[in-house]
Amino acid sequence: MQRGELLRAQASRDAGASSSAQPAGGDLAVRLQRALDRAEARVRELEEQAREIGTQMESLRLELEARISSLEVERRTMVTAMEELRDHRATMRGHLLEVREREREAEMARARIAADYEILKDRVLKKRREQQRQAQQATPARTGSAFASLDDIVSLGNPSVVRGGVQRPEASTASRPPLPDRRRER
Repeated sequence: MQRGELLRAQASRDAGASSSAQPAGGDLAVRLQRALDRAEARVRELEEQAREIGTQMESLRLELEARISSLEVERRTMVTAMEELRDHRATMRGHLLEVREREREAEMARARIAADYEILKDRVLKKRREQQRQAQQATPARTGSAFASLDDIVSLGNPSVVRGGVQRPEASTASRPPLPDRRRER
């Protein structure tokens, strides 16, 4: 663009040198015409530049609109993903609360089971002690009755022993030999 102006300026100077031979009035008209031509050429250049800038601006506008549209789609995608993540988080929070509730229930059940176990263990031990106590109380009575009946058996032929294993005071056992112990023979 500047080169074109330089060429015109040189042409104008060249024309001015030859115009000195022409009359002054014609020289002014020629110079005005040339100035007008230069002005019109400059206007055309500026209009061309304006069209180029307009084209570039339109291209940039379209590119920006495309980017804005792309960013809007991306934003919507991200919003959707965020909503899905929130839903997932809420679901996970719900599952976590359920798990905690189950753990709490399981812990309460363990505590109940442990308490029931202790109660049952105490009952069983108490019952076992009672059975052992009853067995101990019943054993001497049986043992005593067993010895009494054994004494009865031993003393059957002995006139000095009364039924129940008690000796008669007037009878003497020294004259009689002891009976053999049959328990040892078995």
